[in-house]
Amino acid sequence: MTAVLLIVAFGYIGVLFWLANWGDKTTPLAKRISHHPFVYSFALGIYCTSWTYYGSVGTAATSSWSFLPILLGPALLFFFGQGFLRKLVLVSKKQNITTIADFISARYGKRQTTAIMVTIIALLATIPYIALQLKALSSSFLLLQNSNQISGDILALSATLMMALFAIFFGTRKVDVTEYRSGLMLAVAFESLIKLFALAAVAGLAIYSLFNLPTEGSSQVAESIWLHWAQFDFFSFNFIGQSLMAAAAIICLPRQFHVTVVDNQDKRHLFTARWAFPLYLLLTAAMILPIATAAIHPEIGRSLSPDSFVLALPMLHDNAFLTTFVFIGGLSAATAMIVVATLTLSTMISNDVVLPLMLRRKFKRNLITTSYKSRILLVRRFTIAGVLILAYFYQQWFGSGSALASMGLVAFSLVSQLLPAIVGGLYWRKGHAYGVYAGLLAGVICWVLFLMLPILEAPNPLDSELQQTLITRGTLIALFANIGCYISFSLGAEERLIDKIQAAAFVNPKDQAILSRRLNKNVKATVYDFKILLQTFLGIQRSQQILSHYALHHDLNDNNAHPRADFIAYCERALTGVLGASSAQALIHTVSSGKRMAFEEVVNFFDETTQALQFNQNLLFTSLENLSHGLSVVDKDLNLVAWNKRYSEMFNYPEGFLQVGQPIEEIIRYNAERGECGPGEIDRHVDKRVQHLKNGSSHHFIRHRRNGQVYEMIGNPLPDGGFVTSFSDITNHISTQNALEEINMDLENRIEARTQEVQTINSSLQAQIDSRVQTEQALTLAKREAEQANDSKTRFLALASHDILQPLNAARLYLAANDETQLDSTNKNNFNKLGDSLDSTVHLMSALLEIAKLEQGAMTPNPRHFYIDDILDPLKSEYAILSSDKGLSFKVRSNKQIVHSDITYLRRILQNLLSNAIKYTENGRVLIACRNRKHSLRIEVWDTGPGISDIEQAKIFNDFYRIEAGDNKGVGLGLGVVKRMADLLSLPIDVVSLPNKGSRFSIEVPYGDAQLVQQKQSSQNIVDNRAAINIIAVDDDPENLAAMASLLKRWQANYTLFDKVDAVLTYAKEQRAPDVILMDYQLGNDWDGITLIKALREIWQSDIPAILITAVRDTELKQITKAENIHYLSKPVKPGKLKALLNHST
Repeated sequence: MTAVLLIVAFGYIGVLFWLANWGDKTTPLAKRISHHPFVYSFALGIYCTSWTYYGSVGTAATSSWSFLPILLGPALLFFFGQGFLRKLVLVSKKQNITTIADFISARYGKRQTTAIMVTIIALLATIPYIALQLKALSSSFLLLQNSNQISGDILALSATLMMALFAIFFGTRKVDVTEYRSGLMLAVAFESLIKLFALAAVAGLAIYSLFNLPTEGSSQVAESIWLHWAQFDFFSFNFIGQSLMAAAAIICLPRQFHVTVVDNQDKRHLFTARWAFPLYLLLTAAMILPIATAAIHPEIGRSLSPDSFVLALPMLHDNAFLTTFVFIGGLSAATAMIVVATLTLSTMISNDVVLPLMLRRKFKRNLITTSYKSRILLVRRFTIAGVLILAYFYQQWFGSGSALASMGLVAFSLVSQLLPAIVGGLYWRKGHAYGVYAGLLAGVICWVLFLMLPILEAPNPLDSELQQTLITRGTLIALFANIGCYISFSLGAEERLIDKIQAAAFVNPKDQAILSRRLNKNVKATVYDFKILLQTFLGIQRSQQILSHYALHHDLNDNNAHPRADFIAYCERALTGVLGASSAQALIHTVSSGKRMAFEEVVNFFDETTQALQFNQNLLFTSLENLSHGLSVVDKDLNLVAWNKRYSEMFNYPEGFLQVGQPIEEIIRYNAERGECGPGEIDRHVDKRVQHLKNGSSHHFIRHRRNGQVYEMIGNPLPDGGFVTSFSDITNHISTQNALEEINMDLENRIEARTQEVQTINSSLQAQIDSRVQTEQALTLAKREAEQANDSKTRFLALASHDILQPLNAARLYLAANDETQLDSTNKNNFNKLGDSLDSTVHLMSALLEIAKLEQGAMTPNPRHFYIDDILDPLKSEYAILSSDKGLSFKVRSNKQIVHSDITYLRRILQNLLSNAIKYTENGRVLIACRNRKHSLRIEVWDTGPGISDIEQAKIFNDFYRIEAGDNKGVGLGLGVVKRMADLLSLPIDVVSLPNKGSRFSIEVPYGDAQLVQQKQSSQNIVDNRAAINIIAVDDDPENLAAMASLLKRWQANYTLFDKVDAVLTYAKEQRAPDVILMDYQLGNDWDGITLIKALREIWQSDIPAILITAVRDTELKQITKAENIHYLSKPVKPGKLKALLNHST
């Protein structure tokens, strides 16, 4: 088992090495992950060391909630102290802080003594903490090994050496400690997750163990466990004090300061850490609760040490994998803390103690050599080894009988003495290094007197609660003494300038620039001294300009007065432009203090000034020579003093022609003689230009040279006299400008032509629009007239059909009244032909009415669910006799399906198709067949008639198109009505026909729902004695009444006829109710048949069967009659239908 643990431990350390190396890579993935805010938040989990991993369970098992303050304090600080943390990080980044010693030293005047004191305190506080990790490692290793062949001391020493090697190779691979170590942060964050997952696994095992215990005596145990957690004072001195100590330790511990502040790459990461790090601590505390509960349970943790219960619980369950995983978690807790802590301490010791001593000796001139770098690494490695050895001896001497939590509190108590210096340095300007010295000294003395001595002098091992009380009390006493001495000694200390500057930089960085300008507190020089200083280095004229500008807003009349601070700063800025910043500052400081300058200082100043002037001159010369413009400078005596190469090239001056001090008049005359000044007298050109220069007036003009080049010349006078003129070759610019002008003119011409063209097109378009508007108006008028004519035609056709149907109805009734059996063969034949002619006329008028309604849009379908037999059965009865008379075989094959459509229109369609089939079939058979399709029922009408050719098939559905076949000649309206009704119902209709073979017409109707089929009303008032039926008939046409009387008389029915509404109402009041009412619809005198039927039923107080006989073929009227339980018959009445209805009604 020991060998396995060693292999696992070294393997895990190898994984950390690989992860750190990968995190240091510059690949996008590695950089994105290692710089993620969650990596920073989890790296803060280095705070949870072996103390938390092992010791918190021991504390919770022995002292209940006493483990919580160590986790609660940092969580509260990160959640509520974001302003303090952001300021701490911001100031540290601006000051390039590397360690906590560097922070305190930089704040209090950059004194090396301050850094050394902080380093010593950090070393004394960290050694017990590292000893805690070593003790936890050795204890866990001893617990896991099968035998006691390896003692605890050897294990602790081995762990020390292993951690030393790991820290040396892991933390001292780079000299630059300010560089962000992304690999190290990634490894620390990974270890934090391992710790949390390991604790979660043990917590799960503890919960499992608690819920699988025997129930005997469980109530008493549960009560004792409940009392263990319930009887705790959360406002006790120890709880509050240790919470404050933990909050202080999160920034005062060297390793924690390093991770929180130095390794913070973006202050926005603090926003993520504000909730992520407290959540991490909260989860850790939540894991400790069930583990500690299991530890105090007598059936589980009776004989186990609470400090090692985290590791002992998986061993009790013989879970090797979980045991190893928990051991790796403890190794992570120790490794992360030791690496970062020793690295931070080695940096503090090498930078603040060892390196200053080395720099005082022989290495001042060889700082960047390889041997020096190797010395730095060597110092840090030895420091790491020394720190770990000290921690080992501390653990051997003082930690054998101490609990892990107590050892952690000892470290917290000492490192918290740095808190006043940190907080005061950020928020109190008066804080001084003397106050830090006094506070740290008083705090350490009180820490020894009130904390260490009582613990060391105790004869017997102290009780855990008593020991924590001593630590908490001693820490707070030392902290109060520290604060008191820090404040009092800081108030009494005298501040230096560097103290004020650094205080401003830390407390309020905005004020640092203001204080840095105050170089002298006691100025001994006068205003006149500073004026002379400016004249010496700037010249009389320039110094007068500067002083005049300052005098516009300030008083400088008293030369013997001491200068103001802003005047000194003003003079320093003026001298900086000539002497440089460092020389100007030193010169101002020397003059302000009243010192006389030594000869060497003057030489140094002028040497620096000469170098600055030489550099400025070279820079100016290089800039002028590389200008694309020509440049010439003339002094106040009109002599040439400066020019550049481009000026000579532009005017093609001979080599050596231009000389310093050469009169400008000679150069102008030379140019005029070559024609550069244009036509005219040469002397006049020269005098004109010389006079311009003498007057010092600015000029700007453009010169066109003979070779086509164009030069732009701009001249301006100089402040001290003289003139500077620039020459620019703008030939290309002028050419481009001329080309643009030409293009602009051409564009304007094209735009004008295009505008005229567009205007012409617009005029033409406007004329076309006007013509189209007139045409549209004419078309609209014609359409309106056509619609009116069509409406008039439709109304006329409807009215005419109605008026025609009235006598036809009478004719049919008279015809039906004749007894066909009493006629001879000739009259019988004529009788039959008369009946056929009458049927054709009725069929024609019905088709005309239906076409009129379809065109007028008056026909509205009323689809419903019904059985197809509701249509097919009446058609079978109606056309069986007709087909039999012609000697045709007529069959109907129904599959009893339910369809969804308008029953009236569908019956009309099938009636027309069946009528045509019988009409045009001379012999053979006619068939109506129903075939099931996927979504619809296909109804087919077959016949063996003459057939229809392909040409005629495309025309048969047109209105008034007819096919002549033998003696049967139709009017050509039946199929037209069929097509219109099918389109109205959205039913597809199809025809297949072969000449001399027959035809098949088919229509597809969608299926219906059986649950939505309306039930038929049962017939009422059935009279068995049909011979005694009593009928009243009402019609405003006497001819129709007479014809009806003839028919009823033939049927031997009792009838009473009325042509007046008043007469029938009077009859109803006096006589009893009849069996059936035959009623015409249009009666005139504001009465209609339906209204009269309802009135008669009201008088007779009976729902008398009624039949409405009308020539009005309207769908809405049929629906009304159906709703009122009235039968509907259209004129002309077919006697068979009337007789069937009378039989049905009675």
